[in-house]
Amino acid sequence: MAVDVRDPTEERARAIAFLIDAYAGVRTKPGKGLPHAQAVADVLRDAGYDADVRLAALLHDVVEDTARTTGDVERAFGHTIAGLVAQLTEDETIAAYGPRKQALRDQLQAAGSPALDIALADKIATMRHAALTGMPVRPRKLDHYRATLRLGGEAKVARPLCAELEELLAKAT
Repeated sequence: MAVDVRDPTEERARAIAFLIDAYAGVRTKPGKGLPHAQAVADVLRDAGYDADVRLAALLHDVVEDTARTTGDVERAFGHTIAGLVAQLTEDETIAAYGPRKQALRDQLQAAGSPALDIALADKIATMRHAALTGMPVRPRKLDHYRATLRLGGEAKVARPLCAELEELLAKAT
């Protein structure tokens, strides 16, 4: 039986270097990119999630936001991490916002935990950033966040994350 001897601190540093390289020259909205990725991973760290979940959280947007593919993620971080990133990646062939977000929620519902937990942490990080900066969150995005929160509640996963997201959404309205 093989023993996993990966150092979580080293893996995080490798992921951050991967993200810095991936996002080089890519324009991101305020509160997105590497700072957002770190914030999502930190939400999960504070909630007690393991190193693999936090690593996938760091990488969760890289396929959507950059030229990196799930294959690139797999080569750098392995099948498990790449699989989680794929479960969190929107279908770029669906142009319309509503259907694209519905398809993502369907993916998350099928995947369950920990992908759904990372998605909830993603929304928490965005809502925290919005509260801190006073940046408004679009109503359709809030609707998507509420629908994702319902998935978390129905799946009975990540109760502390669900509770925090519910509180942040209540303050936003």
